[in-house]
Amino acid sequence: MNENLAIMRRAKQQLDGKWVNAAIDALIYLALCSLAGSTSILEFVVYGPLTFGFYLFIGCLVDTNVNNFNLLFKGFERFVDTFVAGLLISLATGLGLILLIVPGIIVSCGFAMTFFIMMDDPNISGIDAMSESWNMMRGHKWDLFCLWFRFIGWILLSIITCGIGFIFLQPYITVAQMNFYRKLKYGTF
Repeated sequence: MNENLAIMRRAKQQLDGKWVNAAIDALIYLALCSLAGSTSILEFVVYGPLTFGFYLFIGCLVDTNVNNFNLLFKGFERFVDTFVAGLLISLATGLGLILLIVPGIIVSCGFAMTFFIMMDDPNISGIDAMSESWNMMRGHKWDLFCLWFRFIGWILLSIITCGIGFIFLQPYITVAQMNFYRKLKYGTF
């Protein structure tokens, strides 16, 4: 559990001086997802490509200090792979949540590294990335859930602010999750 705290602290350090750009991109990402959410079909179409693009932008921002907002739409260049991964993850998680909530959380944790894997390997298919994520998370789902749970206070605070807090929270959670991925994949973050 102390490792999760270190992951969160590192995420804050990585975002230091970059919060404004991260928040602007998060605002665009969340607004597009919300607009797409008004029609369920459109939400399924854009979720994967936009999430992949958001992860790319955040990764580039914290690793290179480059504010390339065009990366948000990079997932559309790999549309089939990002769409398939996003659709399957959404359907599996949704079905798991309908069944008893806990299966949905397990599925969500199992597939959580999919887009990070796709960022690292531009040639991997969405389904192969999902499979690799599931294997990578074997024995680590509880650790990721505990990391996510550490954000519960921030999530509640973001809800109290009528959702405005999410434009800062989304990048923070994404960088923390990216650090979790890098710890699993490379042994360090």
